[in-house]
Amino acid sequence: MLKDGGKLFPQRLLFGFLFWLFIYALASCEPKEEIITTDTSAQLEFSTDSVKFDTVFVNTTSVSRAVWVYNRHSKAVKITEIKLGLANPAYRLVVDGQETNQVNNILLRGEDSLLVVIKVKIPPTPDTAAFIQTDVLSFLTNTNRQRVALVSYGQNAYFHSKTEITVNTIWKADKPHVVYGSVNVAAGVKLEIEKGAKIYFHKDAALVINGRLEVKGAANKRVLFTGDRRERLYAAVPGQWQGIKFEATSTNNSIQFADIKNATFGLWVANPDQDETDYDLKISQSVIQNMYETGILSYGADVQATNILITNCGQSAVMGLGGGNYEFTYCTLANYTVGFRPGSVTLLFSDRLKVANGPNQDYRVKLSLQNSIVWAGKHGSDTAQDQILLKNEGKTTPVLQLNHSVLQTKNYLNHPAFVCCDNLLDVDPKFKAPIGGESINQPNFRLDTLSEVSNTARVIPAVIKDLEDKNRHLTTPDPGAYERLNP
Repeated sequence: MLKDGGKLFPQRLLFGFLFWLFIYALASCEPKEEIITTDTSAQLEFSTDSVKFDTVFVNTTSVSRAVWVYNRHSKAVKITEIKLGLANPAYRLVVDGQETNQVNNILLRGEDSLLVVIKVKIPPTPDTAAFIQTDVLSFLTNTNRQRVALVSYGQNAYFHSKTEITVNTIWKADKPHVVYGSVNVAAGVKLEIEKGAKIYFHKDAALVINGRLEVKGAANKRVLFTGDRRERLYAAVPGQWQGIKFEATSTNNSIQFADIKNATFGLWVANPDQDETDYDLKISQSVIQNMYETGILSYGADVQATNILITNCGQSAVMGLGGGNYEFTYCTLANYTVGFRPGSVTLLFSDRLKVANGPNQDYRVKLSLQNSIVWAGKHGSDTAQDQILLKNEGKTTPVLQLNHSVLQTKNYLNHPAFVCCDNLLDVDPKFKAPIGGESINQPNFRLDTLSEVSNTARVIPAVIKDLEDKNRHLTTPDPGAYERLNP
């Protein structure tokens, strides 16, 4: 029935119109980026079309990589599924904190992104050579199937975990060696490492020698000591493992054709026996690089080094405390210390070893530098910052034999041992590409063609090869570890 002259019906009509107008207004307030589109053209984009894992050791902790997923459309999309296409057990996914091999119905707002983490842990296989594990990361959105390839290079290894070696042992080169914790070589026992062997150390791991170490690398099969993080990001990161330690009972150690990288210290040698009849350590044709502290740290030991490069150490390339006998021939000690403390001294020797809760141990320093380069480049506006420091705390008399070497020094410009014997003081050797900028991973310490120090070394008949086993020049060799022009 109509009341009040038929006015009720128009009022109801007006109320209904306003109600639906309100509902429409609410719907129109929904953000556009949350409105789901089913348009098949709204495809996903990815930060990469393939994910590559560098060589991963089997049965070790998982390694992770990330893929960013982008929705470039202005509206939201529903990702019906994200899964591993081949269901390879080596791989797992982490999406929104959930570890799985498949997730469903993920809403990705317009102009938004999603992080998908892929983890790989490769199970053991009988292979000795590297092998490949593959899978695909598959996405289904609005009937579109899109894929990102997953590729991992796996490798079996010998694993050493908190091991003590009590009999003479050979580490073979057929598979890598991975060290967890410390491997201790007992007194009176020899560990021999074959040419071409690769030794990888987990965080805080060390090789501790109480007996004897013999590293038998070759020019074409060098021995590698480095951290077990094999991603490119860690290629030149110091401090990934402790280093190689030679305790007081260890003597007659030898290292040939080795690369020692990315540790806290390279070689830690403690043998203050004040006996120079033989060397505690002989190292030749080797590289020590990217040490968080020191390349060679000696406590009164006797060390002979020939054709070696030491560079990028947080403290010193060589630090000898408590005296000792040190012989460096055709060595390049170039401590550029990228990202470390400025002003670190490349060579530091002291005749005093300070002993906690005991008397100091004082013994003279005997130092021979022949045909070697000690240089660390420019620091600030100073092109000749001193890179050699001889501390005479015990008031002993050092024995110095320096000849035909390139030495970066201020303090010893008038010292008789430095100014004699055709040494070149504060003459820039002009390396081709010392560490810095793009050359941090692949520095080049060969002499440039314009180097003033080239051909200034003297012939040493007993040393006719350089670090790379190339012939030294017969009459005018180069100082340092590398020969620029071979005969």
